[in-house]
Amino acid sequence: MDSNNPYEAPASAILDVQGDAGLPVFRTSGIYIATFMGSILAGGWVLAMNHDALGQHDLARKARWSGLAGIITVVVLSLLLPEKIPGVVYLIPQMAVVSYWLKQTLQGDAIAARVAAGLPMRSNWVAAGIGLLAVLALMAVAVLVVAIAIYGFGVEFA
Repeated sequence: MDSNNPYEAPASAILDVQGDAGLPVFRTSGIYIATFMGSILAGGWVLAMNHDALGQHDLARKARWSGLAGIITVVVLSLLLPEKIPGVVYLIPQMAVVSYWLKQTLQGDAIAARVAAGLPMRSNWVAAGIGLLAVLALMAVAVLVVAIAIYGFGVEFA
């Protein structure tokens, strides 16, 4: 407020709410926590939840499919690359892809605007829980594949 007019409305943060459902979204830290704990599958799911909350349903669908394609890519690469490669080598590209998605879709800007406006945000603990559920789902799929390989096809692991 540059003028001395007492009847002038105070300046406030401007938030573009066109298509915004007004639902709480995850902070970027929550997205990174989910990705770190539960792979790109969990990161894609949390990104999709944010897109749904922001009213961007097409991007939400793309984020879910991208997360699924990303985890399939990571699994295939882990089977093809040598065993000597440490696990961090698989984690760093997943975090980079999630960061790239945040920048490309401008979701990071929308999250920052919501934080600046003081709107409610989702808990990072929920993001961590989604990451944990993704890990459990991936482990269940791995056990199922191994069980089918052993009992269905008689594969012997050395």
